[in-house]
Amino acid sequence: MKISTKDFGSKSTLITFENKSGIKISFTDLGARIVDLIVLGKNIVLGFESAQEYLEKDSYPGATIGRTAGRIKNGLVEISGKSFQLNQNEFPQALHGGQESFDRRLWKFDIFDKGDVVGVHFDLISPDGDNGYPGELKVRVTHSFDENGQWKIEYRAISDKDTVFNPTGHAYFNLTGDASQVIDNHKLKLASSWFVPLKDKSEVVRGDIAMTKGTDFDFQSGANLSQAFESSNKQISLVSGIDHPFLLDEPGDIKKEQARLSLNNLSLSVFTDRPSIVIFTANFGDKGTIFRGNTEVHHGAITLETQVAPGSQQIPELGDISLKAGNLYKSTTIYQLKIEK
Repeated sequence: MKISTKDFGSKSTLITFENKSGIKISFTDLGARIVDLIVLGKNIVLGFESAQEYLEKDSYPGATIGRTAGRIKNGLVEISGKSFQLNQNEFPQALHGGQESFDRRLWKFDIFDKGDVVGVHFDLISPDGDNGYPGELKVRVTHSFDENGQWKIEYRAISDKDTVFNPTGHAYFNLTGDASQVIDNHKLKLASSWFVPLKDKSEVVRGDIAMTKGTDFDFQSGANLSQAFESSNKQISLVSGIDHPFLLDEPGDIKKEQARLSLNNLSLSVFTDRPSIVIFTANFGDKGTIFRGNTEVHHGAITLETQVAPGSQQIPELGDISLKAGNLYKSTTIYQLKIEK
């Protein structure tokens, strides 16, 4: 396995691993994020060529999102019987941990090489009161990569006060390698019978869950994403695509393929111990960002964000994002590349 590093600007470093198959994957300590995933000559992760571009254009692509991923209604959480007001950076909601959060910070890093598996540990201390969250939180996110094209993300965290924690990775995928190409011909298979509807364009959840069967949210047998993009379903029309949590039918089994995104001979499978996957289909209209010289079109990418579904404060059935003082948070997500011969 080849390992290289280089300056990525704004005091950050770009770390690249290349396996024997020629697949390259790159990470940076700015936001503990993935920057590149190059396979078959295509960079299938949307990203920028410098840290400064992330800070100026959009700091979410590829980043570790925390302390909590997604929107929290009115930025209010209840922790151990007490109410806490979080930073309402998408007023009145709190989004992706608040302003200037994990995605915009420089993490400490340590590269490791175990032969067939290489990786990097990213470490961050989030201080007590950070964007309104209680407790000093020590976080480690480990990205590893192996000779079989497996990219693994492991999250570990511990707090000195009761708090909430629900991280995710915010990679945008386009298997053409070109953000100017619509992903309507990408096939999505998803082991989910239920999704969480949104209340309105504020994109906070409505307060219930709904079956996917019989709707254009049903990807259990696999379907092209055009199924959703061409749909008249009110939930899809609301956000001009998909921006919804999908609840997994068999959560917690890291050996079960929970999702698969495929195009032609290339596929990306998702394995996770988290109970849901948030699907977002880059519903930006004509406001697309320029990634590596290509302007992102409407529906120019998709996220597969593993986490507890946003809205657990309103719908406890979605899962528990509380983290008790002194308890170790652990979760794992795997993205597996496969090339059909």
